Amino acid sequence: MYENIEPILNALNETPRILNELISEINSGLYKKEIVSGKWTIHEHATHVAMSDLQGFQKRLVDFKEKEKPAFTSLSGSNFHSNYYLNLNLEKTVEDFFKVRQQTIDFALSLTDKDWNKEAIHSEYEKYTPNIMLRHLLMHDHNHLYKIEDMGFGIGHVK
Repeated sequence: MYENIEPILNALNETPRILNELISEINSGLYKKEIVSGKWTIHEHATHVAMSDLQGFQKRLVDFKEKEKPAFTSLSGSNFHSNYYLNLNLEKTVEDFFKVRQQTIDFALSLTDKDWNKEAIHSEYEKYTPNIMLRHLLMHDHNHLYKIEDMGFGIGHVK
């Protein structure tokens, strides 16, 4: 296993709990409110985080395992119709995220040393390895968690 991946996997393992706690502490009347004009709601950020593993990151781990030189394109929330994340059941999606994230971690733990050293082709990265991908997933999680916290507890939208 890649020598520096354990802290990243441990942090990724905590994301579902942090997301669940954030959502449970925020006034539910804010979930679908467009707090920032033209930007995603709390609901959309939360369901996007909870669905990202299934929508691409797990497949990427499988490709690192099965392909000699995997190739990836950008994953984006804009790849889905405009209300896709808003129409997902927030409670169920967040609840399922615990299992989904554990599957992602299990996929990562199944990689061999050879898999960890593979470099993929990625349109947005000069270098893209399983380690870089998982670190990016962690940064992605925390970027959206920050936005959820800011919209849920910030005073800018309270008048």
